Amino acid sequence: MKKKEKNYSIIIVTGATSTNKEFNISSKLIKNSIIALTVLLLVFGFIIFDYLTVSFDKERMKRLEKENTEKDKTISELSSAMKEIEANLKVMEVYKERISVAMGLTSPNSLIEVGTGGPVNNGPISNFSADPELNGKAPLDSNSKLTPKPTTPIPPPSTENILKKVNDIRKNASKIENTLKFVENVMEEQKIRLASIPSVWPTKGYLTSPFGERIHPFTGKESFHNGQDIATQYGNRVQAPANGIVLVAEYQDYYGYLLVIDHGFGFTTRYGHLSSFAVKEGDRVKRFQTIGYVGNSGRSSAPHLHYEVRYFGKPLNPMNFIID
Repeated sequence: MKKKEKNYSIIIVTGATSTNKEFNISSKLIKNSIIALTVLLLVFGFIIFDYLTVSFDKERMKRLEKENTEKDKTISELSSAMKEIEANLKVMEVYKERISVAMGLTSPNSLIEVGTGGPVNNGPISNFSADPELNGKAPLDSNSKLTPKPTTPIPPPSTENILKKVNDIRKNASKIENTLKFVENVMEEQKIRLASIPSVWPTKGYLTSPFGERIHPFTGKESFHNGQDIATQYGNRVQAPANGIVLVAEYQDYYGYLLVIDHGFGFTTRYGHLSSFAVKEGDRVKRFQTIGYVGNSGRSSAPHLHYEVRYFGKPLNPMNFIID
């Protein structure tokens, strides 16, 4: 038996004297209306959701494009900076080689000569351009129009290339740093060595007996003089000609009051016939420091300073070292 369809009545009362209006609505119509409204709401909801999704995607794409543009700009700036750093490293490499040659650490043949050149104009200047791109053709005059060549934009370097260049720069910088450190150590050693070479006069005066063969003032016979005698006033100060350590400060029969200073690197100096000492054994002395005073002690005929320079015990001519 078919189920009877339900109907619903809607009565609209407009006033006390007017006729009431009545509408009959079946339950089927109500159900269909609800379904249609639900479908319509779902469709509108999907449209709104799709619109919002597209809008968000567009905003995200714009943001990503902006970030990519900024990254490309940053990469280009980094690439330019690295090129500049590479150029500076090449200049530093040239200076490093020059310093190494100047310090005697590298052969001068290792330097790369800088080439110069250019065309030789033996006659009048030609009306044709020397630009190789013209291939001997006459250049266009001022009224001519040049057709610009299409330029292809250069893409920014990749991250891999940048990292490779960074590693190369780091390696080159490390090599230069190590070389400069080595040069610095050598220069410091040379500085110490130069400070240890007896290169100044130990006292003011004039030479009465130079280094080498001479007639001995007491025996009258020819003998070898291991140093030089500097005649000067009694009590004049004697200064250290280089940095060193006092090894001997004592009286000996021939030298009288004798000072011996070890300057390192095999150099020692001796000062004989002093009247007194200004330093004692074990003292460290600096160049130009007063170490004693001129006298006439020991085997001496008059006030003077007997001055010797020895290299690993071998007497050398002091004049070969004095520059001041």
